[in-house]
Order: sequence, then C-alpha cells, then structure tokens
Amino acid sequence: MLPTDRLVLIDLENVVGFRPKPRTLRARVTALLNAAGQRHHAVAAYAAHDAEDDPTASALACLGVAPLRVPPGSDAAETALLAHAQRMRVEGCVLFTVCSGDRAFTALADDESARVNVLIWEGQPVSSKLEQVADHVHRLPRPGGEVSVAEPVTTAALSHDAHPVPCHHNRLVRQPLGSLTAGLVTGIGLALGHRLADRLLSRRGRIPPGRR
Repeated sequence: MLPTDRLVLIDLENVVGFRPKPRTLRARVTALLNAAGQRHHAVAAYAAHDAEDDPTASALACLGVAPLRVPPGSDAAETALLAHAQRMRVEGCVLFTVCSGDRAFTALADDESARVNVLIWEGQPVSSKLEQVADHVHRLPRPGGEVSVAEPVTTAALSHDAHPVPCHHNRLVRQPLGSLTAGLVTGIGLALGHRLADRLLSRRGRIPPGRR
C-alpha cells in the first residue's frame, strides 16, 4: 500500500462547525490536512441550505479539498462521505483518515482490508465504537487562528507548496501551486463535490449503517 491509497474524509460540521468563518475553516482544515500527510485526495461534506450562498465550497477548493455539499438532514454528511469511501474502495483506496468523532464511520471497518485512522481535536469526544475499530486516534491541538500551510503540524505532513495528483497505483506526483494543474485540481474538486451531492445521496439506503 502506498500513501496515495489514503482517502481523507472530513465531516466539516463535526470538526470545523456549521457555516464557519473563512479564517476558521482555513486554519482547521489546513491543520487536518497537514496531519493527514500524503493522500489520494480529500473530500469534505457539509450541509448547506442555499447553493448560491455557499462560500464554503470555494474555500475548500482553494485548499485542494473536494467540497461535497448535501441538503440538511440527520447524518446526511456522514452518509455522503461513506458513499464516497465505498466508491473509492473500488479504485484502490484502503487507507481512510476520518476527521470526525462520529460513530457512523465505524462502517468503514466492515471491510477487513481497510485501515482507519481518526484525526480529532484535543478534548473533543470520539465515539467509543469508532475508537475500537480505528487503528489509531490522533488528537490535535485545536487551531486558534490561521495556520500557515508552509508549517506542517506533524513531521509526516506534506509540504503544501504541492498537491498530490490522484493516482493510487503510481508514485506521488508533485505539482507547484499556481500552475495550470493546480487550477484544474480546484475546478475538478468543485465539480466532484456537487456531482457527488446530487448522485450519492439518492442512494442513501445502500450505505451500511454504522455499528452501534
């Protein structure tokens, strides 16, 4: 398994908050990405009432995270993230970094080949069931302000002057920010998020419920 087999799943409301301020979103998501290190890609799910009044999508795309907007509802974000994880298993992703303390993500461990790591803030509750199935639970200091993308939270983190190109079977390719590739990644992230929100939630019934 390569680091690029890793999928980062961010339950935005659980680890950042509902309709966060741009500065809070940037600081917390950057800290999580730095701690996650090399990855296939990252996706963040969140509820939004109005698609036309949604600055969160653009902010996430600028950080290299695919925004997955879902309609408000019980466990809607978790369901969408689990659906995406199931889809990516077919593509070879077997390492999952979950940025959430929600027990719904215990469903990831239903596949014996999967490895689940949890990133959460110090002092934030984590489901006991999720802790039991996770290979590791890493608790981070909660950022109080901006976190520089040039200063990783952990020594294992990627330098964020580069983006990983999604490819689970090849070596990690580094692309400098400001290049045409970075612009394409951002655009693809926006398209991926909105398309997933439309298509995956229509199949909520197919997603296995989290073990309780």
